[in-house]
Amino acid sequence: MRSSAAFAVLLLAGCATGPVLLQSRFNPAEVAWFAGRGTNTIEGSAIVRSYNGKVKTCAALPVMLLPVSAYARERMTYLYGSGEEGYNLLVGGRPADFAGDDPRYLAAVKATRCDARGRFAFSELPDGAYYLVATVTWRERELGMDEGGSLMQRVQVQTGETKDVLLAH
Repeated sequence: MRSSAAFAVLLLAGCATGPVLLQSRFNPAEVAWFAGRGTNTIEGSAIVRSYNGKVKTCAALPVMLLPVSAYARERMTYLYGSGEEGYNLLVGGRPADFAGDDPRYLAAVKATRCDARGRFAFSELPDGAYYLVATVTWRERELGMDEGGSLMQRVQVQTGETKDVLLAH
């Protein structure tokens, strides 16, 4: 039963309709504040429970921090079904294939990796609203394929705040 479900997921993943055209345009002035230094910290961890109930972490995997903007909000809403939080499957999820993606948007990203315990941190952040995106993937031997996906959460910090965030699915 599991192998036929895995096959169905792969089949549906192959039905992508091509690049997504966003209505918003990236405006660098809208996120210029993001280049500054501040006194805030966003730290946390990311976990996903596998189909067999085991908890998987983001250990050694990338975590990205992006400033909230109209362009970013539209992307997140497409990928995660919400501008607040969500999960996008690696296989069978919505692909991040955007037509005419502005390279300045991709340059306005801070990135790190989770440590061996599945923890990450971004420090010296200016006051503002951010999208936190973490990857949690693994190779499932029983299915013979990669599993997991990416998690997103909108986080706001101000006035020297430290937020500890748990991204979980």
